Amino acid sequence: MARDFFVNGQTMVWVKGRSDSSIANLSELGLSSDQIRITPVFRHRDINVNAWGDAPPEIQFMLAEVRISLTLIHFDPDILETCLMESMAGAPSFGALPAAGARMGNNLPRFSPGGANGNHFIGLNLSSVVEGRPWRFLTAYLTSPPVDIPLGTDRTAIVTNWRAIHFDTDLWNAGLGSYGKFIWDRTLDT
Repeated sequence: MARDFFVNGQTMVWVKGRSDSSIANLSELGLSSDQIRITPVFRHRDINVNAWGDAPPEIQFMLAEVRISLTLIHFDPDILETCLMESMAGAPSFGALPAAGARMGNNLPRFSPGGANGNHFIGLNLSSVVEGRPWRFLTAYLTSPPVDIPLGTDRTAIVTNWRAIHFDTDLWNAGLGSYGKFIWDRTLDT
């Protein structure tokens, strides 16, 4: 692709969750009122050597996560409520808490069923027909603060904050650890 101006265009936000949830199929969460912000957070750690003082002669890359922030203006409130419950490690109902220490992935593959004991990570998909360069965050969840909901007589524009991490049931990966594993890609969930 040659260098040019890049206008992504309007973007639909799709979500997909565990196979026994109300977002078991790819579901339209909604449209954002303005730009969606995708912020990779790289983790680095200095390697210090006494002879170099406080200046590191080498730096280790210690993996990454991604923060996604978007304001929903045209959305499905039932889908959003499901995303909130799943982001609370499978809350039993809207507004109810799960057990303290409940795990998000439960050492299960993506979309695994099991109610409170299933995999609660959400596939967050961003799709634009203008540029046709989708984003899929394989294991995402609403992070703190998950939403900011303005109630009143004006339109409701809900700010949502997502976090995507690399989650896998095989941390060893034949001795390679995280090597070659994905946090995001360009293939939408189906």
